[in-house]
Amino acid sequence: VLQSGKKHQRRLSSSVWANYDFLDEPNKDGNLVCKCKRCGITYNANSKNGTRNLIRHVKNCKMRTFRDVCQMLLSKPTSSLELRMPKFDADEFRELLAAAIVRHDLPFQFVEYDGIKKCFSYLHPDFKSVTRNTIKADILKMYKRDKEKMRVDLGEVSGRISLTSDCWTSITTDGYISLTAHYVDKYWCLQKRIINFCFMAPPHTGVHLSDHVFSLLKEWCLQKDNASSNDVFAENLRGELDLVCEGDFFHVRCCAHI
Repeated sequence: VLQSGKKHQRRLSSSVWANYDFLDEPNKDGNLVCKCKRCGITYNANSKNGTRNLIRHVKNCKMRTFRDVCQMLLSKPTSSLELRMPKFDADEFRELLAAAIVRHDLPFQFVEYDGIKKCFSYLHPDFKSVTRNTIKADILKMYKRDKEKMRVDLGEVSGRISLTSDCWTSITTDGYISLTAHYVDKYWCLQKRIINFCFMAPPHTGVHLSDHVFSLLKEWCLQKDNASSNDVFAENLRGELDLVCEGDFFHVRCCAHI
C-alpha cells in the first residue's frame, strides 16, 4: 500500500487492459478502479477479482466497433485472424481486377508483373495468379454480359432513342466509327451510352456508311455529319427507320464538317 492509500498497481499481463484506463482515485474500499475506454463504465481492478468480468464486458460493450483489434487479441489462441475475416472469393477478385484494367486503361500484361503478383499474394495466400489471356477472356465475358444488359435497357425505353455518330481516320490510316444513343429513362433523366466503337473499312461513302450503321442498329434491335457522304448516308438510312415527323429532323448537320 502506498502512502496515499492506494494499492500498488501490479504488472499488467492481460491484453484486456488495452481497453481500460485506471482512475487516479481508489473506490471507497481502497481498491483500484478501471474505466472502459468506450462506454465509461467502471470496474474493480483488484487483482483478486481476476479479468473475467472485464473480458466479458469488452465482448458485449455497446460501443464496441466491428473491427476491434483488442477484441481480436482476446480471442482464443486456437482461432486465427483469417477465420474472423470474410472468405476470399477468387471469382469476385478477378471481376474487380478486370474492371480495374478497363477503367484505368491498363495492359493485359499488368497481371503478369512480378511486383503485382507479389502484392496480391501478400494480401491473400489463396490468390492464384492469372495470365494475360485469362484476364482478356474475363474482360470479354464482362463486355458481353454488360452488352446484353444494355440491349435489355434500350428495349425497355418507352420514348424515342436519338442517335449520333462520327467517323474518322487515325494517323495509321485506319477508319473508325462511333455510335452513341441518347434517351430519357423512366426517371426522366437524360442518358447517353456509346453502343458501338468499331473499325470502319474504306470506302467511307454514303452508301457504305448507311449499310454499316444500319447493321449496328439491327444488332441492338433499334431498326423498324457534314460531308456529302453524310447526306447520302442519312437519306439512305431514313427509309429504314421509324422516325418522328416523317424524318424531317433526322439529320442534324455537323458543325465541325461545316
